[in-house]
Amino acid sequence: MSSERPDREDFRRGMTVEIEQSNADNDRALRGEARNVFDDDSPKGAKVKLESGATGWVRRVVSEE
Repeated sequence: MSSERPDREDFRRGMTVEIEQSNADNDRALRGEARNVFDDDSPKGAKVKLESGATGWVRRVVSEE
């Protein structure tokens, strides 16, 4: 995986990811487990829906240490 935002192919459902919310007024990242991956092709990267219901673009996959 590159240092840029991950592509849809870089992760799978159930992975813990950090997202930039698509409908948020602030720049705070949210972390959660990916439930759905959307097929839209955006320059912002892959868009997902978390188990919490929040949607946004994946900033990075969180390593599971």
